[in-house]
Amino acid sequence: MNTTLSSWELNAIDLQLIDLAFIEDLGMPYSDITTALLFPTLKENSRATIILKQLQPIVICGLPIIKAVLQKLGDCKVQSDFSDGQILQPGATLLTLMGPAHILLMAERILLNFLQRLCAIATLTARYVKKINHTAAKILDTRKTLPGFRHLEKYAVRCGGGVNHRMGLYDAIMIKDTHIDLLGGMAVALASLPDDILQKFPVIVEVRTIDELIIVLECGLHKVTRVLLDNMPPTAMSECVTLSKGRVATEASGNMSLETITVTAECGVDFISVGRLTHSAGNVDLSMKCEF
Repeated sequence: MNTTLSSWELNAIDLQLIDLAFIEDLGMPYSDITTALLFPTLKENSRATIILKQLQPIVICGLPIIKAVLQKLGDCKVQSDFSDGQILQPGATLLTLMGPAHILLMAERILLNFLQRLCAIATLTARYVKKINHTAAKILDTRKTLPGFRHLEKYAVRCGGGVNHRMGLYDAIMIKDTHIDLLGGMAVALASLPDDILQKFPVIVEVRTIDELIIVLECGLHKVTRVLLDNMPPTAMSECVTLSKGRVATEASGNMSLETITVTAECGVDFISVGRLTHSAGNVDLSMKCEF
């Protein structure tokens, strides 16, 4: 695992999300009535494996969650030859769990729900990254995440080789078309920013036309970290990149798909933000098999 991924840790929201997953699946107090009826005598030394059933390889994401989930139920051991960010081939075993049978059965769906979604995001991100790896552009995520999952989903993007955008509305300034229109234009929007704003937050400004970009380049370079080229055709985007080169970083955005991402990257932008990474990744096909 690279150092960027190894430094990542579950935060307080992630732990709350795990708590909610337990409550919605096991109730309060935790209870699996089927397992309790069928296994009245505890089987302490059981084993389970999680394997990849689908025919396509995936990018692994979510292994730190496994330990956090199992710790809530009791003493189980986890063994895996893999780390987050690595590739898992079809039919391969992602990990092996050893512990009481009732704990493994109670944890099964919770574990799979997290792993299937996060691996899907990491895998889709890797597909986008591969499409543009002949360019210098970086793939960014967005705020189009499942509520409560943002920290986890942005970690999954990193596992797939992408780069994180702002976490929320609190850690970067992003002036969009609605702000600009409400204020009366780009020049007014830029004038509304303090001169020392970059010492506090990064500033991203959406530009819709070359004329708006020129205003940023002439009046706002000391206040702007990056310009966002939203829904621009390739010709206009290339012209904006040429004007911005060496002066301010550029980001492309707007309905980016695997079919269009290469053309966009070849316009020379520094970043491309893709909402599909998180809102349309779906799930990978992982399955847990128990041996008693």
